[in-house]
Amino acid sequence: MKSKVFGTVLSLSLALSAFTVYHSESVVHAESLSSIKKKQQDNAKKAKDSKAKLEENKSSQAALEAEVERLDKLTTATDEKIIQKQADIKITKEEIAQLKAEITVVQKRIDERDKLLKERVNSMYESGGAVSYLEVVLGSKDFGDFLDRVLALNMIAEQDRQLLEEQKKDKELLENKMASVEKKLSNLQNAMKDLQKLQKQLKAQMAEKDRLMASLQSEEEELHEEAHKIENEGALLKAQEEAFRAEQARAAAREKARKSSSGGSGGSAPSMGPVSGNGMIIKPAAGAITSPFGNRSSGMHEGIDIAQGGTVPIYAAADGTVIKSEYSSSYGNVVYISHSIGGQQWTTVYAHMSSRAVSGGSVSKGQFLGNMGNTGRSHGQHLHFELHKGPWNAGKTNAVNPAAYW
Repeated sequence: MKSKVFGTVLSLSLALSAFTVYHSESVVHAESLSSIKKKQQDNAKKAKDSKAKLEENKSSQAALEAEVERLDKLTTATDEKIIQKQADIKITKEEIAQLKAEITVVQKRIDERDKLLKERVNSMYESGGAVSYLEVVLGSKDFGDFLDRVLALNMIAEQDRQLLEEQKKDKELLENKMASVEKKLSNLQNAMKDLQKLQKQLKAQMAEKDRLMASLQSEEEELHEEAHKIENEGALLKAQEEAFRAEQARAAAREKARKSSSGGSGGSAPSMGPVSGNGMIIKPAAGAITSPFGNRSSGMHEGIDIAQGGTVPIYAAADGTVIKSEYSSSYGNVVYISHSIGGQQWTTVYAHMSSRAVSGGSVSKGQFLGNMGNTGRSHGQHLHFELHKGPWNAGKTNAVNPAAYW
């Protein structure tokens, strides 16, 4: 009997212990699930926040890029107005110089006539005044002599009249030319004021651009890495193929013409801009190399940067065919040119230009392409120039140091 009771008690104790353990484990397990679920929820929230921040950053970057593009268009337009204004000022100065030269000639005629008229007056004064018809009659030997004297007197009077009329006309001409000079000088002063205003406006636009670029917090060479990320990379590659085929045909025609005109040797030097060189290509713009080709702390710089203040023209480095001339959010105003030199394909890139003077077709070595600028993702006015041995590609695997080839 005792053993039965003991067995029953033991069974109940074990069951109670098992229930307690199971219950404890269930509670622990439930807490773990709750904790994991909470962590998952926290992580999902963090991921959502991160995604929102990323989207916000993308939106902010896109807004900045749009503002940079707007400023680039403004600065390009202002730069073109400055160039036009400078041309107008030059023409006005030339017109003023021409008018002054004409004034000198007219003034010389007036001075010579004044001298002649003074001599006439002095002569008349010394002879006692004008000769009267009575004196002519009395002094005549006969009627024939009288007619001769009257005719001579009338001729002298007509010459004096013409002299006085010419003098009057020249004095009026002189006054008109001097008034024209005054007007043009006034126009010149106004044009100079407009030019100063435009230059001030351009400076303010550039300062705003620099502020925006600083807010992007990215170095230019890093941006160049993703520069193409071009909106129309496929179109550029297709245009490149077409341009190179056209350039090969033009190169063959140029070679044929060179041999035909020079008997297979020599030939005239190509027409170049002020910047020239003795190598395969010419240096495309005047100025110092502010950033050479090669590795930087932030990565590879697949071109060279040439910088100089003022209006700096950019020239085609060699004969070629324009692949594309466009505005890019990274390179600003940029021109791509395909070249065929000695049967080898080469490609040149001219970036951050303030303006573009070519839109397509063939170009000659030294041909004006546009002016140096600060468009796209650029810090300060400069030309970013690339040379590729072969076709251009987004990875820029064909890029070589341009300075080694001029």
